[in-house]
Amino acid sequence: MEHSRPVGPPYDTDVEAVCWDWNGTLLDDAAVALTAMNVVLHERALPVLPDVDAYRHVFGFPVQAFYARLGIGDADFRPAAQRYLELFATEVARAPLHDGAGATLSAVGRLGVAQVLISATVPPVLERQMAPHGIARHFDQVLGITDAYAPSKTDVVARWLRSSGHTPERVLMVGDTNHDEEIAEELGVEFVRFARGHQEPPDHDRHPVVRHLRDVVQHVRARAVRSPAEHRPA
Repeated sequence: MEHSRPVGPPYDTDVEAVCWDWNGTLLDDAAVALTAMNVVLHERALPVLPDVDAYRHVFGFPVQAFYARLGIGDADFRPAAQRYLELFATEVARAPLHDGAGATLSAVGRLGVAQVLISATVPPVLERQMAPHGIARHFDQVLGITDAYAPSKTDVVARWLRSSGHTPERVLMVGDTNHDEEIAEELGVEFVRFARGHQEPPDHDRHPVVRHLRDVVQHVRARAVRSPAEHRPA
C-alpha cells in the first residue's frame, strides 16, 4: 500500500524518514498474542504463560526459537504456528493503538518527515489489522513480509531503504523487539526502542528507549532546525 504524505512546515531536518514497526509498537496487541499463545500451549499440555510480563521476557525472533523455548519442538512448529495465527486473527481487532500513536504520527508528519510502516505480517493480514484504526494515510508506504512462518523483516527494510534513496544515517527506525534493533544496526539506521511492546528491552544503552510514543517526536525534533525561509524578515 502506498499513500501520499501530507506536506508539513518547511523544516530542515537530519531525519529524512521514520520507519515504524506495527505489532507491539503502534498496535498494543501483546495481550492478544499472550491469550492466543496460551491456548496453543494448553492444547499441548504445556505450561502457560502467567501474564504479559512473562510473555515479554520469553518472546523473540526467530519465531521458531521462541516456540522452542515454550516447549514446542521443530516437528510441531508449523501446526502450532498456524493455530496461533488463526487464534490471533480472531481477536486482534480488539487490540487498540498504543496511547498517543495517532497524535505522534500526525506530529512527525507535520515536521515534513516521510513515514513508512514495515511489519513482520503478510500484507493482506496487515491491511485488515490496520483498517479499524484509520492511520494508513500517515505512511508513504506500508510493507509486510511474504512468509508468515519465518517473519524476518530484514530484507523488506533493506529493499525499502535501497529504493527510497534515503541515507541510512538519516533514517530513524522505531520498534519493540531485539530483531528490530538488529535490523537497524545491520543497515546503519538510527534506532529508538519502544519499551511497552512484545519484548523486554535488553540491558544495554546502545539506543534510546522510550515508554511513550510521543517521545519519538522529540528524537526527531532534536535533529530538526527551521529552514532559512522561516527566518526571513517580513
